[in-house]
Amino acid sequence: MLLLLFYSVAFAQETPVKFGKVTEEELKMKVYDKDTSAAAVILADYGRSYFTYVQDFKVNFERILRIKILKKSGYDWANMVVPYYQKNTSKEQVINVKGVTYNLENGKVVKVKMDDKAVFDEKESANWFNKKFTLPAVKEGSVLEIAYTVTSDFLFNLRDWNFQNTIPVLYSEYRASIPEYFEYKQMPQGYEPFVVNESLPGNFDFTVRWSSSIEPGLRGGRTPGGSEAISARGVNHRWVMKDVPAIAPEAYITTLNDYVSKIEFELEWVRYPNTVPQRIAGNWSSLSDDLLTDERFGLQLNRTGFFKNEVAALQAVKDTLAKVNSIYEFVKKSVKWNGQGGKYVTSTLRKAFDTKTGNVADINLMLVAMLRDAGFEAHPVILSTRDNGRTPFSPILSRFNYVIAYARIGNRDVLMDATDPLMPMGLLPKHCLNGQGWLVHKTAGDWVVLQNRERTTELLNADLKIQPSGVLSGKVAKSTSGLWAVNLRHHVMEEGEEKYLEKLVSNQNQLERRKPTLKNLKELYKPLGLEYEVNSVGDEQAKDIIYINPMMLKAQPENPFTGANRKYPVDFAHPTEEVYICNFTIPAGYAVEEMPKNIVMALPEDGGKFTYLLQVVGDRIQVMSKMTISKSIFYKEEYESLKQFYTQVVAKHAEQIVLKKKG
Repeated sequence: MLLLLFYSVAFAQETPVKFGKVTEEELKMKVYDKDTSAAAVILADYGRSYFTYVQDFKVNFERILRIKILKKSGYDWANMVVPYYQKNTSKEQVINVKGVTYNLENGKVVKVKMDDKAVFDEKESANWFNKKFTLPAVKEGSVLEIAYTVTSDFLFNLRDWNFQNTIPVLYSEYRASIPEYFEYKQMPQGYEPFVVNESLPGNFDFTVRWSSSIEPGLRGGRTPGGSEAISARGVNHRWVMKDVPAIAPEAYITTLNDYVSKIEFELEWVRYPNTVPQRIAGNWSSLSDDLLTDERFGLQLNRTGFFKNEVAALQAVKDTLAKVNSIYEFVKKSVKWNGQGGKYVTSTLRKAFDTKTGNVADINLMLVAMLRDAGFEAHPVILSTRDNGRTPFSPILSRFNYVIAYARIGNRDVLMDATDPLMPMGLLPKHCLNGQGWLVHKTAGDWVVLQNRERTTELLNADLKIQPSGVLSGKVAKSTSGLWAVNLRHHVMEEGEEKYLEKLVSNQNQLERRKPTLKNLKELYKPLGLEYEVNSVGDEQAKDIIYINPMMLKAQPENPFTGANRKYPVDFAHPTEEVYICNFTIPAGYAVEEMPKNIVMALPEDGGKFTYLLQVVGDRIQVMSKMTISKSIFYKEEYESLKQFYTQVVAKHAEQIVLKKKG
């Protein structure tokens, strides 16, 4: 019998934060100078992970957190949630929870401790739980102090650490003391620099004890018990950030969690003495194998007998692409999406088929199974949605939360998501457009780029007649395709066609819309059209000078990129194209006095293009504006170019045509 008694060596540096040592300066603080809008600020956040041994190894995590409340809108920071994991007999425990609120009243420090009854547990899912608690007596000026410890049987779950939050952080430090038996991959992320990033060698002392034993056979005999003290090597890691700004949402990003400064860990190897090293981190091949042999994923693809008749009926379609589309449309109509994501089926594909409802895995794995049954090469593709975060660099299955279908049709790859009844085949919803997905295949697993072949476009075409009074009237036709058309169809369906058109008419500014009609509302594979008559408001008095905004029906109203600089990439999700063509008929007796100059400008690396052309042909002014964004993602080095691009578009769209009465 082998017993290990394990001791971790403490860091030589003194602990940067001590519980209960709130200063008078912290209590008197009224505003955070570097961000005067902050409702609260994290004064100090200190965490430490280390290993102990009691019958088996445990990884422990200790945290001390100190927060200053500056405004009433910061009161929510008194509510704390600590997630923990349990599975079978192994578990994590949140212990030694302490909370104190400090207030300065009449020049004296008043300390209010959190009652033990304020701490409770809540189940999040089958294996995840939350320890929740709220600190008392919180008001403007309070300093909150929280401390807790998490003990974990799961060696893979070395706690991640966030250095950045939605409020400013004055000081954040994380330490991890790791013996040589465990090798973790470190995955730092974010745009804020480390003040300290060091890894120093350390020693970890433990004692091996064994009891006596008897070995049978001629060469056997009694082996006496004993013990041996062993000193193992290890590494003491320390990371520090100071004066970290609050992370705030910006236009065109995925999820803030993709950009927050933090460090994550993945257990790669376990190397105990005198044993064969064990690789814990999987690889992409083993990830595919695990999924394909899982009862709630790959094995469901083999149980297709219940829809044989339906697939046989769809085989009458001769054209290959049309046949795939017929199966895709059949699945959309047969199983209604319940709004839930996930990689695994709710129960079985058969049950989803019978009940006509299911999650994303029920629907898209059924689509894969039907395509295979019809003789097509089809496979599942797992991905992380935009709100779930970027695609993981390592084969960590828990980071994927969605599955779509892939089919190889001739020399063409088609990605499909059959959860949306208004989505035509070949388009993926915006929440799926997040880099790459992993094609789950036994021998040929690979990355698949998550993008739509069809560009999202809007074309507006108008003919307007200008009266001597400056009032305009005419007809407008707008055509929308791609994801914009899907979104617009959803909006119309939710409102109801009649109510939608009524709102369009009633929602007037300087232009009155009349007799609106929709075209191809239910023809999903055609552009969605909207036509209406338009009149501008105004009196009937003739004017000597008439001012016309040539982009009155479709102008870029403002620049979405106003910051001096940007740390995060600009993620549009998909390319777009907006085309505006408008013909103005000039009233008799008037001539063009002034008109915007033509411009053609392009973004670097073929990122996009803006063309703005005006010309006079007889009594007509022809206006054409075309703005194309050709790339999905622009990195911070490209931000200034993108910002200036939009600045010029907004400026051009604001320029006016001036007509002057002749003579």
